[in-house]
Amino acid sequence: MCRRILVATLGMIGVSVSLNTSAAIVTFVVPLDGHHEINTLTGLPDGGDPDGTGTATLMIDNITNSISWEITVANILLPPIGAPIHQQVAGMNGGVVVNFSGQLSGANLADPDLANLLANPTGFYVNIHNEAFPSGAIRGQLGSPVPAPAGVLLLATGIAALGGRRLVRPRSSGLVA
Repeated sequence: MCRRILVATLGMIGVSVSLNTSAAIVTFVVPLDGHHEINTLTGLPDGGDPDGTGTATLMIDNITNSISWEITVANILLPPIGAPIHQQVAGMNGGVVVNFSGQLSGANLADPDLANLLANPTGFYVNIHNEAFPSGAIRGQLGSPVPAPAGVLLLATGIAALGGRRLVRPRSSGLVA
């Protein structure tokens, strides 16, 4: 009996911790390229650097509405003159909502617009601007967040412990009723 209570308690703690851990940080990994840039004159795609690529990793704390980011780029002129998050659906240009001030990495930037981003990520995009492409060299639309590895591991541990609870069987006392 005591063993079953211990297994059940550990399982519930694992599930609880995993839900609390994954609820605080939401991670997006956004591929960037010049083909997704919208030409400001024509409104058509391919307005950016044709061979430019990159990846933006965005980690948003949904409790403090703060963001940490790491952006890697290739085949574009550096330094960037802008590296913001814009609000607009794919295929259209939109206004800046989170400004990284041209920095490709940073941490703990607080911005109340992050709550709107988390509510509808596909309505936002990352854009890297440079001297050669001041309207945007590479761009990537946000999609679904990436599950946090620690949260997934803790959730799996909690579920496994709860499953193990079903495998624990009471011992026979040897008495026949």
